[in-house]
Amino acid sequence: MSSDLSIVIPAYNEEAGIGPTLESVLQAFPEAEVIVVDDCSKDRTAEIVSAYPGVRLIRHKFNRGQGGALKTGMEAATRAFVAWFDADNEHRTADLLRLYERIRSERLAAVIGQRVTPSANLIRGGGKWLIRLIGRGLNIKAGSDLNCGLRVFRRDVIMRYRTLIPDRFSASLITTLILVEQRYPIAFEPVKTSPRIGQSTVKLRDGFEAILWLLRAVMLFAPMRIFLPSGLFMVAAGGVYSAMLALFMGQGLPAAGVLLIITGLLSIMLGLIADQISQLRLGQLPEANFVRLEEE
Repeated sequence: MSSDLSIVIPAYNEEAGIGPTLESVLQAFPEAEVIVVDDCSKDRTAEIVSAYPGVRLIRHKFNRGQGGALKTGMEAATRAFVAWFDADNEHRTADLLRLYERIRSERLAAVIGQRVTPSANLIRGGGKWLIRLIGRGLNIKAGSDLNCGLRVFRRDVIMRYRTLIPDRFSASLITTLILVEQRYPIAFEPVKTSPRIGQSTVKLRDGFEAILWLLRAVMLFAPMRIFLPSGLFMVAAGGVYSAMLALFMGQGLPAAGVLLIITGLLSIMLGLIADQISQLRLGQLPEANFVRLEEE
């Protein structure tokens, strides 16, 4: 059933949760390839994983971050589909099974989890809300949860963009945006989360880093979403302001209005240049074996 699935589990100081996580994964997916990437843990994480003979353990010599561990696991994976699964017991194998069955039955490039369980951490919950707010402001149609870590990809698709995936905690956010902006056939699946085992290593700075990576990714894939609205707004504001003073008050064209119009036009021109650079950079990415499922 799961012989074409690789499950990648990044782990950093997860000695409390890695055992229960592996037991549930191995029971639910006995034929899957299970890869744990120990991101230079300082506890007994690697020792516990070594006790499971059916699990492949890869150890980093230095801490690269969650995204770095995921990339290492995906590069080592040998199956057609690759899933991300956390080592802290938050993800449920029943949800992963639904994602896996859906990507195979509907012939999709990816199925991404959408958490319906509220975050227990107020700071993390507020950070996710802010990321969603920015995403909506940039007209990113990527579901209600941009950075859920539970997801399944076609390996040949996601590996094409591995150099764009950051090493830290923004890997989920960026891969979602990549697939949406590149218009791959993907689906979003509601999932629930279980109570976390162990302490979270996510810090406040990781939230700011996620927002920065979101803006970087938009600049790479769709820079006009940033430059065009701001440029049009400045042109319109400058035009209305100038028209009011010139037509209704007889004061001629104001310098401030002209400056707004010129700045808006420059913003649109910069967006066009950024878009050309974006297309050149994306064109340098290696071709994926999978192009569109309708061609299979």
